[in-house]
Amino acid sequence: AICKLAELMERREEKNAVREFAAAFVQLQEDLPIIPGFRGIPDKQGRIKFLYANFEDIDAFVRPICLRHGFTYAFRETATENGRVTVTMTLQHSGGHFREIPYSVRGGSGPPGATEQQADVSAHTYAQRGALEAGLCIRIVGKREDAREEGGPVTAEQAFELERRVAETNSNREAFLKFAGAKSYSEIRAAKYPILDTFLKRKES
Repeated sequence: AICKLAELMERREEKNAVREFAAAFVQLQEDLPIIPGFRGIPDKQGRIKFLYANFEDIDAFVRPICLRHGFTYAFRETATENGRVTVTMTLQHSGGHFREIPYSVRGGSGPPGATEQQADVSAHTYAQRGALEAGLCIRIVGKREDAREEGGPVTAEQAFELERRVAETNSNREAFLKFAGAKSYSEIRAAKYPILDTFLKRKES
């Protein structure tokens, strides 16, 4: 009788955890933004074909929001066969329930001039990006036009604010500007401000 009671309680706890997961995931979906792409993919003539967001860009946007709703996520490689790499994301809720999302990509040779090790890392990161998009149902948009058409630069106040926050978070100035695609704070394009702001908020928290 005691064993049956324990089993019933365990099943009830599992059902409650599933319900908590589902309810929190709905709220998470309401808060997740459409993520803008701003990294340019050039054609053979050097013109930008379209803009995209890589794994680090997406992670900077969504991880703080996931944490606010009680979610964490982690990745592990679960298969490598027939030239394909599979990475599985585990989306865990604070209530105890979790969901696993596998995503497979072709291994490939990576970017031009990449070593075998760099190609492996590239495939793994791309699979992580795919699993993250699929697991959180994220929408990412990128303009299929010249990446220079990103609007004007940030305002002087925004440039000063970014410089101050980079210093206060002990962030690497050169790395931050490289991430922003600019040589100075005043040259940062306005379209990139939201993701830079999200990146700094993550470090500040």
